[in-house]
This record gives sequence, structure tokens and C-alpha cells, in this order.
Amino acid sequence: MRMHVPTSKAGFSKLAPLDVFWAITAPIIALALRDPNFLDARDLTEGIPASYLYVLVTIICAIPAFLVFRISDGMNHLFSVHDAFAVCGAVAATVASSSLFLFVLTRLDGVPRSTPLIYGLVLGAGLIVDRAIARVYHQKLNAHKAKRCALATPQDLRRIVLIGADRFSALTIKLLEHQRPRTTQVVAALDPRDALIGRAIAGVKIVGLVEDFEAIVDEYAVHGIEIDEVWLSDDVTSLSDDTLERVSEQCGERGLKFTRISEALNLAPSIVRASGDWRSDADDAMRLGGYFKLKRVIELVGAGALLLALMPLTLIAAYLVLIDVGAPIIFWQQRIGQNGRRFLLYKFRTYHAPYDRQGRKIPEDQRLSRIGRAIRAARLDEIPQLLNVLIGDMSLIGPRPLLPHDQPSDPRRRLLARPGITGWAQLNGGTIVTADEKDALDIWYIHHASLWLDIKIVVDTFLFALQGGEKVNDRILQQAMRWRDENATVTRFVQAEQHAPETLLEARSRS
Repeated sequence: MRMHVPTSKAGFSKLAPLDVFWAITAPIIALALRDPNFLDARDLTEGIPASYLYVLVTIICAIPAFLVFRISDGMNHLFSVHDAFAVCGAVAATVASSSLFLFVLTRLDGVPRSTPLIYGLVLGAGLIVDRAIARVYHQKLNAHKAKRCALATPQDLRRIVLIGADRFSALTIKLLEHQRPRTTQVVAALDPRDALIGRAIAGVKIVGLVEDFEAIVDEYAVHGIEIDEVWLSDDVTSLSDDTLERVSEQCGERGLKFTRISEALNLAPSIVRASGDWRSDADDAMRLGGYFKLKRVIELVGAGALLLALMPLTLIAAYLVLIDVGAPIIFWQQRIGQNGRRFLLYKFRTYHAPYDRQGRKIPEDQRLSRIGRAIRAARLDEIPQLLNVLIGDMSLIGPRPLLPHDQPSDPRRRLLARPGITGWAQLNGGTIVTADEKDALDIWYIHHASLWLDIKIVVDTFLFALQGGEKVNDRILQQAMRWRDENATVTRFVQAEQHAPETLLEARSRS
């Protein structure tokens, strides 16, 4: 999957020449397939024909869609399923936007209703086929290089026996085959399933059961192939501890290294970061009330309605962000949500990237412009969080989602509920109060949440956005602090400790 990267490191999306070629030619080919007469240019003296207008509009709609879905970012010779999804998304967006625009403008008069479908098929096929051709060409080129490199490959390769015939093992074999110069070779695979014996995984034969390990290693030695290491796939779960222990002992007797693939490839973490276990075995006082089930339904309807109602403001805010800080216009951060589950929180960007194109740090006082300050003051930057509400990461009203280092010392109670776009703590102190005071306000809200309280918070939020500026309500703050102290519950809270990597058998026994 495509990973999010920080704004200053994301770069700008580009357009590949072949993608531009298909954006221009796909509507022409679609019209020609439907009826070649639509491309007759004799009527140009009477104005632009509907077919020519269709070509123009689809090209105009295709270019932004390609940039938004970043279909030209991937390398064609490494074309993957994720890239195919991006291409399909760009094609669907192009067809939908061009059809909608033309329907509003001309009701698609003069263009057959089947043309958008043909156009989508042609555009999608063209984008995918040229990537498939590039991938096949480079695969043949790499195969030719591999044959030449095989002659220079040293004969004292490290010989590996793999245990477990699964996707992880197959990818490991392919990875080793692409190493230049090659140092490691998988000579055989073992698996606990009888039905797989005699079959092959990524070109490597599955020669026997795991219980046959000792006999297989000895037989390979008779034929002059000395096994150096035994790798266990991380996905293997059907092996018993006794079988694993027996294989480990047999490897020890022969001086063979026995390890997991992830450890052999240095994919296992060397240190586990200290992190809190947000789950709790608390009593009823630590559980959400029944109102939160109704609250979720209300907020789904409300978030959808707000997205439609705020569409004009959303477009204005997006345009202001684009001319102020440039693309991308969406900013993201990973936050901690309900029960400690991490999610990506989205906002409109209001700050310039912390580093310029030369990698030099930009002073903090220069990153926020007047436009960005106005967007933040009006809370327009938080409109994209309505999407977080719809997909279930957030609520309209609840504790604000905080970064890990901003969490209070024991955040379990405030993490019982979904985080909110606005909330009780935000209205009664916001960034002015301490983390402990904010925690008390959030806990008070969770245990006193009701429809009328949520309505009050919504109204106060709109008034707050109009008035601007944060202020502390001492009476409400003291009430929340006193309530939390009087209703505190003592529950188990586990803190993970840093530790060194485990041995294979220790990790198996602990899991």
C-alpha cells in the first residue's frame, strides 16, 4: 500500500508522457469506436460540435484526476496491484466528473450515452496495458541479466532449507534470486502438510515433511550439498512446540543456524518501544453509557449533512490553501483514538512545510501566513475531519485526539470514547489548560454525555468560532476535577518494557 509521507518530503506529482497521451487519445478512440462520423470536422464553421466538446472536457477532467491519484508516481516496470487501484480510481473520477459536467452544461446532447462507458474502458485499458508492457519488457531484460550474472556467481553459496510453504516464503525466495551478487540460495522447502509434498514454491521443490528434516539434510549431504542454515517462515502456525524443539536440537547437533526468516533478513525489531496498554479490565464505571449508541447514528447523519452544507466553504478553503501553501492541500497526523487505536487525522494545511526544497529549516514564525491564521481561527481547517467521522475514527463531539506525547499520564478513561472534532475540554480551556485538566474535562463529558449536552456544545462551538480566542471556565474546570477525583477507579495498567530480541523458541512459547 502507499504510505503517507511528511509534506516537505512528498514532492509534487508528475505526469508521465504516456499518461498524457492516453488522456488525449482515449476520448477520440472512444468516439471512433462508437461511430467514426462523430469525428467529422466539416461542421466546425457552425461552432464546436458536441463530440469535440466531449474530447476537450474529458482531457481537462483527466489531468487533475491523474494528479490527485498520482498515477504517474509509480514506476511502470514495477507496476503492482496498488498502482492498478490508483489507475482505476483516476479513470472512474475522470468519467464521472466529465459526464457530470457535460450533463449539466449540455445534457450530453450530441454524444451517445454509451460513450462515457467506452471512454472509461479505453482509458483504463490504455493506462494499464502500457504499464503491463513495460513490466514484461523489464522482466525479460532482468532475466537476461540474471543469466549473465549466474556465470559469475560464486559456487560457495550459503545453502538454505525453508520450513513453511506460504506467500512469505515465496517472496523470500524471489528476493534472494534478485540479489546481485548472489550469496544465498534456497535448495529445498519442507512443510507440515502431506498434500504439498512434491509441489514447488517459487521454483523450489517441497521435498518432504518437517518430521523428515534430519533424513533430508543427510541425503543432501550425500549428494554433495551441505546445508548451512534453516529458516522458518513467520506465517507457520501449525507446527507444534515439540516439532520445533526437535528441529532446533537437530540443527544444533549439526552446527546449523535455526532462525525465522524475519530475523535472518533483519526484519525483526531489535527493541520494542515502550507503549501503554490502553485496554482496561475496569468495572462498570469505566464503560460507555447507552447514549453513545444513539450518538453514533446521530453523528453519521449529521456528518453527512454537514459535508453537503459546507461544500461551498470547503471549496473556498481548499482554494485558499492551494494559493497560500500549495499542494498537497490536506495535512495528516497519526493520533490515538478509541481504546488506543491509532488513526490518521486529516486537516487542511495552514502551515508551510518545515523544510524548503534545499532541506533548510524554515523559522516557525514564517510558516503560518495571514490566510492560514484566518482559516484556523474560523475552524475551516477541520472540515476534512468529517470524513474521519463517517469512517468511524472520530465523533463530532468528544475528547480531542492527541498526539502520543500530549496524552495525560493515564489516558484510558478519556480513550473510552471516539475522539471528537469539538468537545467539552476544547470549549472550556482548549490549549490553555494542562493535560491533566483537559483529561478531567474529557472524563466528565464521557460520563455525563447526553443529547442536550451535545446540542449545547455544538451551539457554543459556532459561537466560539465567531468570537475567537480561548478562555478557561474556572467553575466548570473545578467541577470536572472534583468529579474525576471522587469517582476515580483503580484498574490494571500494563506498560511494555524494552527488551532484547527473543530466541525463536522463546517467542513461540510466549505467543
